[in-house]
Amino acid sequence: MNYVTACVTLFNSGNGEVMVRARGQTIEKAIDTVQMLRRGFIKDAVVKHIQLGSEDVTRFDGTRGNISTIEITLTRGTEEGTEDETLEAETEEPAPS
Repeated sequence: MNYVTACVTLFNSGNGEVMVRARGQTIEKAIDTVQMLRRGFIKDAVVKHIQLGSEDVTRFDGTRGNISTIEITLTRGTEEGTEDETLEAETEEPAPS
């Protein structure tokens, strides 16, 4: 809930755009934050962009691995297209060649 409060504060202080970032196991919390924000607090918040990625990390034991990342950019008000169209476009797999 603290993340939702922080996003509401940022929007109410005049920011037109807020980015929620997460890595690894906290990705679920970032998605929950955006959903709570849109459903309960700022009804006109629109998902502008979602970027998925991964980072190389070195673990405590010295081994290397990848960790997933997500960045969700929200804007206030209406944008061209809807967030559902954006999600569809970004998650569509290319046709086999």
